[in-house]
Amino acid sequence: MSEKPTIEQYKQNIEEGDFQAYKCVGCGTIKAIPTGSCYSCGGNEMEWARVSGKGNLVSFTVIHVAPEEFQDEAPYIVAIVELEEGTRVSARLVGFDPLKPEEIKLSIPLRLEYEKGSSGRTYLSFRPV
Repeated sequence: MSEKPTIEQYKQNIEEGDFQAYKCVGCGTIKAIPTGSCYSCGGNEMEWARVSGKGNLVSFTVIHVAPEEFQDEAPYIVAIVELEEGTRVSARLVGFDPLKPEEIKLSIPLRLEYEKGSSGRTYLSFRPV
């Protein structure tokens, strides 16, 4: 059995540009963020799973008043993306003007990228295909 996924390793994978999701060994359900058990079957045997990095925009919001760590980056867009594998993840949405949210259409296809914030941390971002 592989190592049990942790939130610390999840963050480290993103820092290294290697986003991976969480897969239930029992039923195969894919989840974006590690948690203690599967929300589909209740199983607690989980492993890392590669994902395509492709998805569609489900929802978004423009952040104008940001936490201190991200104040220099505001305004920016945070989105909910449904990955091809069926799980959802929140991430930055890039490739759009955050001051023109009316130009962003739901359900558009997106692809995964990584952004380095002014804090020096790397985070997930998605861009239109």
